[in-house]
Amino acid sequence: MDSFLKRKNVNSDNNDVKKIKKEICPHSLKCFRKNPHHFKEFDHPHLTKLIETNTQIEIPSDYPQPKNIYLEQINILKPLLKMMSNKLMSSSDINLPSTSSSFNENSINHEQTDKDATDIKVKSESTIKRKNSPKDNLQEKNHTESKIKPLPGTMLEKLERNAPYNIFFTTIIKAPQTKDQPNSITFTDLLCPSLGALKCSLQINFMIDIDWLLKQYKERNLSSKPLTILYGDDWPDMEKFIKMFCPNVTSKLVKMKDPFGCHHSKIGIYVYEDNSLRVVVSTANLYYEDWNHYNQGLWVSPTLPRLSDSSSEKDGESPTQFKTNLLNYLKSYKESILEPFIQYVQKADFSAVRVFLIYSAPGKYYPNSNGSHLHAVSDLLCRHVDLPAKTTPQSEGPLAWGVVAQSSSLGAMGKNPGDWLRGSILRCLASYKGSKKPMNSNASISIVYPSVDNVMNGYFGHESGGCLPYSKTTNEKQKWLQDYMYQWKAESYGRTRAMPHIKTYCRISPCLSKLAYFLLTSANLSKSAWGGPFGKDMGVYVRSYEVGVLFLPIFFDEEYLEISNTNNRKNKNLFPFMYELPLTPYKKDDYPWCN
Repeated sequence: MDSFLKRKNVNSDNNDVKKIKKEICPHSLKCFRKNPHHFKEFDHPHLTKLIETNTQIEIPSDYPQPKNIYLEQINILKPLLKMMSNKLMSSSDINLPSTSSSFNENSINHEQTDKDATDIKVKSESTIKRKNSPKDNLQEKNHTESKIKPLPGTMLEKLERNAPYNIFFTTIIKAPQTKDQPNSITFTDLLCPSLGALKCSLQINFMIDIDWLLKQYKERNLSSKPLTILYGDDWPDMEKFIKMFCPNVTSKLVKMKDPFGCHHSKIGIYVYEDNSLRVVVSTANLYYEDWNHYNQGLWVSPTLPRLSDSSSEKDGESPTQFKTNLLNYLKSYKESILEPFIQYVQKADFSAVRVFLIYSAPGKYYPNSNGSHLHAVSDLLCRHVDLPAKTTPQSEGPLAWGVVAQSSSLGAMGKNPGDWLRGSILRCLASYKGSKKPMNSNASISIVYPSVDNVMNGYFGHESGGCLPYSKTTNEKQKWLQDYMYQWKAESYGRTRAMPHIKTYCRISPCLSKLAYFLLTSANLSKSAWGGPFGKDMGVYVRSYEVGVLFLPIFFDEEYLEISNTNNRKNKNLFPFMYELPLTPYKKDDYPWCN
């Protein structure tokens, strides 16, 4: 917002607004962005010229991108130009809608607290470097304790408050109540100095708007810190932009051999000056809309301290083998730019981690192996998940616990439920101790996916469906799937009108208050992401890269994960659960949102 204001020169005598020339977008005709903030930052002469014709706009045939991209950009730019040319612009007019300004201000409000929290891990006064104001002297005195209580409002304080599950949701710009939720965060929270003094970081993701991402680092004064990105969507001229303007960024596009595969993982590794690190597993791409318009989920690890120089790669393992699985995942890329982070992980202590890392990578996989969600999840469920036995006709039994799959897209599943939905994914998700990949399971499976009515009532109307790329052609071939589908409702979190890009899978008790397990992952409900269908040799073929974390109650010293505060509650902490129970069926005349 400051950079925008600097480009405006307001005359106090007559309120005339004089436009100062902005920098021209480096992408020129190949600019692909649709973020209003970008159009405030950069000039696009080719679009302005088309708008100023005052006639029916026709996109020149020699423009390199599809015409609809330019038309959508023009629709975004028109109201901005009108507001900028208004001679009676007030201060409220300057604060343009649909930008990240409110979140930038939210982050800035925390800066004073963050400055005080930068050295939060120090052990003695001699390691604290502060100005000698009375306030600082008092804080220095408080920091002499061996264990420091995190300052209110910092990300470290939020992390400790949300332990042991460490699940967070994105803040929604149109839903102010989400800003005050205890586990609601923005991207800049992940860079909060209370978590440690950042040395370098790795972002593995699908879609990355490098301009937006670097602005997030800049807000925390981390612009010069080394940043490595591994990404899956080849945005126009992105590599050229990085080479020209981003000397601290090392990048690599992951090229998929399978045309139906996708580099869809979303994981961050943050290394601090003391060589400790933190891992974040997320469902969010790295661009403005994903962090401000859509519901996303993140798991943030505790601090993972540096091991001694004499330690081996096998030291510092978690009870869930998280470290081994993360190393296997990183090594599966065979990319040299990941080698420094592989070494950081090898020397880190993961013993405090209680979740399982689940990943998919292109290839064929068999039982008791990693690389496919289908095998990894089912193997863990049949080893660690207990469900109540049906001992009498009145007792609930395992089949009373319903499986729920919630995702932001759906793949082709075949002509009938047995082809993959019940024949593969339900066999996986219905597994438990004593019942591994049960054939023809009578367990119920429900799919939470937004309907057309959900999307059209979203904060952004039909544009709310931008994160829901379910193909209309695919939907026409599997109309049977709608019998399994339920609406997106999240009233208790104030998130119904923000569409879900989060993906979760769980098994819910008949009383709707307990979970047998919970999976947060980048994997949508598709064969490409999960693998399958099961072959005669139980082998499954995976096309895409995906990453998630699996929560199993036994590793939190709990019988079940509890999601509501009942009279029979046993656990100290409630597990964060976003959507409403019981599930809401589709209306008679409604159908799934398709693109």
